Amino acid sequence: MYFLAQTEGGRGKGGRDRDRGGRDDGISSGKALPRSLVRTRTCPKSGDSTRPEVSTMPLQRIFMSNENQEQLKELLRDLQNEDFDEPYYSGEEGDEEEYDELDHRDEGQFWATNDEPVERAESPPCEPESDKERPPPEPVISLFAIGKLCRYGFDRERIKQALECGGGEFGATLEQFLHQVFCERYGQKAVSPDGIKGVPMDECLSQREEEALALAAIYGERFSERIANAVWTVTLDLSFLSDNAAKNRGEVGGQNGGRSVNIRDVCRFYMKGQGCRFGDKCKFKHQLPMKGRSGAGSPDLKGPSQPGFSSYSPPEYELEIRFPKGNRYPFQAPIVAFSTNDESVGAAGRLNVTERLFGEALASAERGEPVVYTLITLCEDEYTMKELLAASHHKYSTPPVVMVSPPTIAIAKSKSVRGNTSEDSSTKELDEDEEDVIVPVETESYVNLRKKMVNKHNLKIDNLLQENGKLCREFQRKQSSRRFRSMLEQRKNLPAWQENKKILDLLDQCQVLVISGMTGCGKTTQIPQFILDASLSGPADQVANIICTQPRRISAISVAQRVAQERAESLGNSVGYQIRLESVRTSATRLLYCTTGVLLRRLESEPDLKGVTHVIVDEVHERTEESDFLLLVLKDLMVQRPDLKIILMSATLNAQLFSDYFYNCPTINIPGRTFPVDQFFLEDAIAKAGYVIEDGSPYMRSGKHSSSSISGRGHNGEPRDVVGDLGDDMWNFMSFCKKDFVKDSIPDQQLSLQELIIRYKDTKKSVLKTVSAMDLDKINMDLVESLLEWIVDGKHNYPPGAVLVFLPGLAEIKMLYEQLQSNRLFNNRGKTRCVVYPLHSTLSNEEQQAVFSRPTQGVTKIIISTNIAETSVTIDDVVYVIDSGKMKEKRYDASKSMESLEDSWVSRANALQRKGRAGRVASGVCFHLFTSHCFQHQLAEQQLPEIQRVPLEQLCLRIKILDVFAEQTLESVFSRLIEPPALGSLDAAKQRLQDLGALTADEKLTPLGYHLACLPVDVRIGKLMLFGAIFRCLDPALTIAASLAFKSPFVSPWDKREEANEKKLAFAVANSDHLALLQAYKGWCSAAKNGNQAGFLYCRENFLSWRVLQEIASLKRQFAELLSDIGFIKEGLRARVIERMCSKGTDGVLEATGPEANLNSDNIRLMSAMLCAALYPNVVQVRAPQGNYKMTSKGAMKMQPKANELRFMTKNDGCVHVHPSSVNYTVRHYNSPYLVYHEKVKTSRVFIRDCSMVSVYPLVLFGGGQVNVELHKAEFVISLDDGWIRFAAASHQVAELVKELRWELDQLLEDKIRNPSMDLCSCPRGSRIIHMIVHLISTQ
Repeated sequence: MYFLAQTEGGRGKGGRDRDRGGRDDGISSGKALPRSLVRTRTCPKSGDSTRPEVSTMPLQRIFMSNENQEQLKELLRDLQNEDFDEPYYSGEEGDEEEYDELDHRDEGQFWATNDEPVERAESPPCEPESDKERPPPEPVISLFAIGKLCRYGFDRERIKQALECGGGEFGATLEQFLHQVFCERYGQKAVSPDGIKGVPMDECLSQREEEALALAAIYGERFSERIANAVWTVTLDLSFLSDNAAKNRGEVGGQNGGRSVNIRDVCRFYMKGQGCRFGDKCKFKHQLPMKGRSGAGSPDLKGPSQPGFSSYSPPEYELEIRFPKGNRYPFQAPIVAFSTNDESVGAAGRLNVTERLFGEALASAERGEPVVYTLITLCEDEYTMKELLAASHHKYSTPPVVMVSPPTIAIAKSKSVRGNTSEDSSTKELDEDEEDVIVPVETESYVNLRKKMVNKHNLKIDNLLQENGKLCREFQRKQSSRRFRSMLEQRKNLPAWQENKKILDLLDQCQVLVISGMTGCGKTTQIPQFILDASLSGPADQVANIICTQPRRISAISVAQRVAQERAESLGNSVGYQIRLESVRTSATRLLYCTTGVLLRRLESEPDLKGVTHVIVDEVHERTEESDFLLLVLKDLMVQRPDLKIILMSATLNAQLFSDYFYNCPTINIPGRTFPVDQFFLEDAIAKAGYVIEDGSPYMRSGKHSSSSISGRGHNGEPRDVVGDLGDDMWNFMSFCKKDFVKDSIPDQQLSLQELIIRYKDTKKSVLKTVSAMDLDKINMDLVESLLEWIVDGKHNYPPGAVLVFLPGLAEIKMLYEQLQSNRLFNNRGKTRCVVYPLHSTLSNEEQQAVFSRPTQGVTKIIISTNIAETSVTIDDVVYVIDSGKMKEKRYDASKSMESLEDSWVSRANALQRKGRAGRVASGVCFHLFTSHCFQHQLAEQQLPEIQRVPLEQLCLRIKILDVFAEQTLESVFSRLIEPPALGSLDAAKQRLQDLGALTADEKLTPLGYHLACLPVDVRIGKLMLFGAIFRCLDPALTIAASLAFKSPFVSPWDKREEANEKKLAFAVANSDHLALLQAYKGWCSAAKNGNQAGFLYCRENFLSWRVLQEIASLKRQFAELLSDIGFIKEGLRARVIERMCSKGTDGVLEATGPEANLNSDNIRLMSAMLCAALYPNVVQVRAPQGNYKMTSKGAMKMQPKANELRFMTKNDGCVHVHPSSVNYTVRHYNSPYLVYHEKVKTSRVFIRDCSMVSVYPLVLFGGGQVNVELHKAEFVISLDDGWIRFAAASHQVAELVKELRWELDQLLEDKIRNPSMDLCSCPRGSRIIHMIVHLISTQ
């Protein structure tokens, strides 16, 4: 019988059934779920007889102690009750925690383990209190909201009453309070003046946007638009108050009893007289709270105390400006407020300041003037502020007249009745931790934020026409502007100008147009302007609204800036840009440059792009996964929106492919405007630079080639054995080794010096000696340095100009930059000859903009860039290009079954693009660091489209998140792409998503899948990031995620392999390569605190790559930004800001995310569980051989098997082997017979590399797919993965409990979607489920 049916408060009709239809615990009031999101609970069919062959391995027993069973039953009863109003405890409540003790069991009744004691956070796991100790239910009130409102000076009792009436919503309650205060002081008419609705809202919005830009320019990061067009905040610089607060803290710092102690900071165990087992390490204070005030500035329980904020946080002072819906600021006063966490500032004084500020706002509103700058000036005036803050009484800072029961010291012991909402709501608990907590976080999730930004300027049609009319008039006035006419003359010189009329005529006749134009023709800047200018010359209702996508952030920004400059206006008026987390646009913006990803996100919430007249997809030849998908979406959209015009722009001549895809639409080719560029290849570069490779250079060929290429003979002077040199190469020696001919299909790397001489008849022999000695697959930084010296020295006939060096990635950019800093010619320690700028996507916009500045005469600008500078980004003064011939390309790594960034050769189209960068302003020079033969015969004509070389999981999720495709099968959607990927790739992606638990068998998104769709990373890495955030072990989860996304930092030199393996084994913990990596990374951070030199030394001693560790640190910061962006961790984190915050030797993530997100970071077992969540279904079963016995004096003793006798079985590949580099290679016994692995490598045998042992609960709770419970041979069996992984449950109750807990976890993720700002760790349901799971994993 179903066990919960027998318990009090079981589910019944009002339980799970109601729960499915919509939760009634304050979570359902969010956005509707996507149509593709499934929330039905599928149960296995009893008559299901088709089951794959199950494992014949002996069943492991899943055990749960009696106490854990009782706790879990209690939790599930509460969760499944009709009304869930159990308070959330922070893990410190109740009696001192009693740890589970193993009871006496029969042989084989449980799965015995020999695990080491768990390393854990100090905070003990949550254990529900008994009914006797549970306080009566109270309305759900957020401690966060109470604490925030206390900052403004409002009384706590008033706040509680207001929150109860207002449904707990912070923003609405604050505005209601302030509205009452202002009406009582200034009158209703002053607050809501008559006739204000006649003021056009678009004019208000426009002035508001201009003011925001000005404030951002003046105050920088102190000014923040917290909620777009609704809430602004300014951090005030009140040093005269903060200094005083610091002084007061110093006076009482050594006197424990010198000030009243907030009850919230007192240890509950200490208060109850039970003693605290944490002793000195307890985070709460061991002293009794004092009644009343100890002084004028001391807080009391009804004053502005700070729940949720550390007593030691530095004082902060903030001015907040709110624009309620319909507010006509600057013609109507906004709602303004002063707030602080400085407890020395009285509550009455805070409200007194707020009233004065509103009076100033009223005065400015009468004149229709912006007021924020005036308010900031007033706040930062010492004399005025001290006078205002001296107020000792305010109506709203004291309790209301209504009598309430006084708080009592003893915690209420009355027994709660579940589901009874009529209990005495006036019972107040002294310890605020015991109140219900559903934290309404003001930050928006990624998706909601995008929706808000999209809908921000959806003005009424009348306002839109007024705005358009204004733009038309401004455009007419511009015609007489000298600056505009000057820019117009420059524009007319561009080749694109000649095609102006033709383009506009064709757009009138057809819906889609393909334009190809060589680099420098002006298509990116001019064609959108042609359309906009033509529409501005007509009636207001015909003004175009254009979106132009760019593949990269820097492209969108730099092009928008250039176009605004050409239109003689500031950026953000008619021309703006929008990238992830940043936008410059107003209600007047009619030409928006944005990244492809931003437009795809907009399509999620606005599938018909209402109001947009033209979509221009630029650089479509790059064939990124996003751009190909966007073309498919636009192809479908053009049927719904026949008025929508689509323009595809390409820099290469493959326009016919795109034309065919869009029903043979017309094409236009614009000739380029470039100066002639001299093209040189590797052999020419070596000759011009006079480069000779040195013995022992890291750029020499390895093996026999490197030692004998230059002399043409072997070590002993004998003639070279070419066949021996080739070794395992597939070339048939007789087919190409002829006196006068070498086949073109053979790469230069395979040739001897004699064969190179045959191939390059006109090249000097000394140059070919160097070529034959070089490893042509490596980027030779010494050669790049020699070329730069040749260019800067100027001993040639080419004009002076900037140098653009193309390298594949950030690591190579750093390497060259550091190498140049040690060269006197480039480091500017004497005379300034050069300025060197790196250019890559992780730089801030300001740093990226530096590359466009022109140096003083006689100084050479050197830009070291990735392929970010290949298209769109035009650096006008470039004359010299050095092309390494390499680029980072997304590839599918079959060994890892995931996407990876690999170095690959550029295509010929890429090489020509790079060459074109040199001829923008004068005759130029391009050096390709590959041979002319490689260019002609080895490079591909075009890059392979990204969609055909990357895993498709991320795209599958993005397809399913769009309502337009939600009901279609993935196969039908993919088949309509411009060049569809192989069907096998799609099937593999679908299977991986189902295994991961992101997609159901009928192709519906699960809650986890929805969140993964919002993270632009591999889905397994995304799952590790999400679960790390949910289970409060964020920092270690991001470390491991970054290493999975990049590579392991462990290095193993050929001559020191054994020593390297020993060092790696020293880091081993819990039979896990991933946790060994985590330990090594922590050790590096710790060593680096003593300086870079100590960090280098640590790496050298422990065989770690310093560069890989640096890259992991950088990726961690980026991952933290992504999680912040979708609402899973603290709001507003940016990778660049985290990097600036980090203290010496750290990556900054721990400091930036805070202790709350990292409470369980030291729990080793939990981290193993997170790995299971991420790497599943990459699971191997460990099988021991049949027992060997040895006769001893005491009889036959069972022998432990040797490491090489263990068998490792995967579901699909059968037997595999642990790689020798793994810490598990020599392990003879595993406490759990399951390992998860990251990578599978096939050499002589199939090896698993980087594996970690996982136990039962992580597999059952976090493994993908359906969990089934069935009776098998009188035992209850829990199975997953089609029965390949099976456990015997100790009882039916244990089996059902585990299954129910798994279901609740899935539901919790689903609720996160319904309300993206919900903090899973702070809402009552979420916190208890997560605590229970952490407790089970840690103790079982």
